[in-house]
Amino acid sequence: MIIHIADLPVEWQDNHSDYVKGFSVDSSENPVMKIGFEVKPPECHGIQYFDSSTENVLRHDNGEILCANSDWSQATSYFTAPSGEYALPLAAMCSRFSYYNAFLMHASCVDLNGKGVIFAGYSGVGKTTQAQLWQKYFGAEIINGDKAFVREIDKDFYSCGLPWKGSSEYCLNQKTKLNAIVILRQSQENKLIRLNIMQATEFLMPHLFMPHWDEKCLDNTLGIIDRLLEKVPVMLLECRPDEDAVKLVHNTVF
Repeated sequence: MIIHIADLPVEWQDNHSDYVKGFSVDSSENPVMKIGFEVKPPECHGIQYFDSSTENVLRHDNGEILCANSDWSQATSYFTAPSGEYALPLAAMCSRFSYYNAFLMHASCVDLNGKGVIFAGYSGVGKTTQAQLWQKYFGAEIINGDKAFVREIDKDFYSCGLPWKGSSEYCLNQKTKLNAIVILRQSQENKLIRLNIMQATEFLMPHLFMPHWDEKCLDNTLGIIDRLLEKVPVMLLECRPDEDAVKLVHNTVF
C-alpha cells in the first residue's frame, strides 16, 4: 500500500501493519521510497544472508535488522514487531526524508486554526499534557503526542503527523504550518523565554532524531535545521501544567 507521511508517498509492503493504515492513500504517484518486510533473512546451510543490494545496515537492540540501498529509497526490515511499531523503518524514513527537507523531532504537536505549535522535551516532561491543555482550553487538534516530522515546503515549515506515537494515543494524518517550537521544563512558575539561535540550537538538538549513520543525510538534516532556526521562533517554557501556561504561549505566539 501507499502511505503519505509529511506529504511524501511511501510504498509500505506489509499489509499486516494496521497502525499505518490511517495514513494509506489511493495514489498512482511514484513513491519516494519503498519499505519491504521479512520475518528473517534467507538462510543456507545455517548461514543467514541478504539477497538484495545492500549498502546500509541498521540494527536495533530488539533484534530488528534493516538493509537499504545507498540513498535509502529501498529498504527491507527483517523482523516481526510485537506491537506493529517497527523502529528501523522510521530510521530509514528519517534518512530518506532528509533528501526532501524533512527531519524528525521527539515532540507533541497541535494545530489551532491552521497554525501549529510543537512542544519538545525529554520523556515525562509533559509534552502530551501541554497538547491536551491546548485541546481543552482552545479546542486545538492534537496531531501527535510524541513525534513530529518537520518539513520545509516552499520556504515555509510544517509539522506533519506520522503513525509512530510512542505511549501517546494521538496520531493524525495531517500537517500544520509551524508557528513556534516550545521547549518544555517543569517549574513552579510559568515563564516563557525567546531563545536566540545559539540558545535554540543547544536546547533543541537533544530532541532531534539525527541520522548520524549517513554523512549525506546528516548534512541534509543540519542544513534544514539551520534554515528552520532562521525562520521559526524557538522558546523555552518553564511551567506548571495549567491554563495560565497555555495562555502565556498562546498570547505570545499568536
